[in-house]
Amino acid sequence: MRKDEEAMNMSDSGAKELPFHALPKMWVYLYPYLKRSDLSVEHVRQFLQTPAPQRGKKTLYMHIPFCDTICTFCPFVRSTNYQDKLQPYVDALIKELKLIASTPRIQGVALDAIFVGGGTPSVLSAEQIHMIGETVHSHFKLKNGFEWTFEVEAKSATEDKLKAMHEQGVNRISFGVQTFDPKFRKMFNLTASHDEIKRTRELAGKYFKGFNMDLLYQLPGQTWEEIQADLQHALELNTTSIDAYPLDYTITSKGFLQSIKNERIPKPPNAYEKVAQQEAVTQFLVEHGYKQEFIYTFIRQDAEHKRFMFGETLYGHYEDECIGAGLSAFSYQAGMVYRNFDTVENYLRAVEENGLSVEIVNDYHAREKGLIYFPKRMSIDLDDIDRHELDARYYELLDQFEAKGLIKREGNRLLLTREGQPWYMNMMIEMLPERTREVHDRISSQLNERADFTFDDELIVFT
Repeated sequence: MRKDEEAMNMSDSGAKELPFHALPKMWVYLYPYLKRSDLSVEHVRQFLQTPAPQRGKKTLYMHIPFCDTICTFCPFVRSTNYQDKLQPYVDALIKELKLIASTPRIQGVALDAIFVGGGTPSVLSAEQIHMIGETVHSHFKLKNGFEWTFEVEAKSATEDKLKAMHEQGVNRISFGVQTFDPKFRKMFNLTASHDEIKRTRELAGKYFKGFNMDLLYQLPGQTWEEIQADLQHALELNTTSIDAYPLDYTITSKGFLQSIKNERIPKPPNAYEKVAQQEAVTQFLVEHGYKQEFIYTFIRQDAEHKRFMFGETLYGHYEDECIGAGLSAFSYQAGMVYRNFDTVENYLRAVEENGLSVEIVNDYHAREKGLIYFPKRMSIDLDDIDRHELDARYYELLDQFEAKGLIKREGNRLLLTREGQPWYMNMMIEMLPERTREVHDRISSQLNERADFTFDDELIVFT
């Protein structure tokens, strides 16, 4: 038996049945999926005249779609050559924010968290950061103790910009190192230097109480020794939290996938290696003083800022709402989900004409959302499940997961077990409603065909 198979905690006799036959090929998605419909921006405008439920967290997401360079693994809407587009985009974003904030639905709530993502939001100038911040403070209500996260990139995260963020109330930043290994940094077109990364960390400690670092693993041909070296470098930066993600190959760039097919880049790790690496990364970070908050989020136990409230909302319950602003931004609100236009030209035109930039709209009554995200969040109150009066099928699935040792009951809570962590996405997919499962399977199949090679995600089943 190979060493990576031994990491599956199998007995020496091999007499152990695995809970699932394969790992999912697609790891990154938001629930529920959007589909084309007859609903329009006018339906959103009418919806925003209705009051929001008082239960649940309320958050605002803003998307800045511009980057200095394009990373080959990134699935998000972004572009370079933005210099002439940046100020018109900021002006449109501010116009959209003001319209959103003027609606009864938003006027009736205070925000728990704000997240500015991209793209690379730190391409904004200090003046533009102040413009956006002043708009937020003058038009939105913010709760005491609100969380405001800004994503930054080490090359563009200069002190004047971070100081502007701090002055506007940003209290958490997140920067994507991804890997410290020169070989992999070249592979993924990660161009920030180690000195720039170190400088960003030092400035983060000066201006913010929370500073997160993104780290990728399960890279092509990556060994455990290389992963461990990355983790050791991450510990030396001593950020308040680390998001350690496996690379989702299905959503990397076409050129990157073609390089794998043509064997210029090694193939992805197989299923056993993926499980073993995830377990080893989790164990390493926990042993070095980080508490696992979500499946991929680890927070330093002595950190002042010990939560990620935007994540609690995004992966939360039906009443936990996120309203999006900016190009390609999603809005998930109790009753409706919608997405903005995903090109700069269409976004600017729509905001100019309508004040909103909504392209796709769906009715949204996914009361099972919190339960579906439970494996990713790793815990859920039973009361939060029961109050939504969900179909008996969900309780049957939970019983099956518990019987397999994937989850456990502790008082009035369900918890994901250590044994269940490698299978968290399998459980999420199992709980998808039938129609949504069909959409998920179709998208996953299309992305797999796009890769044009076979992912080794099958697992041996011992009986």
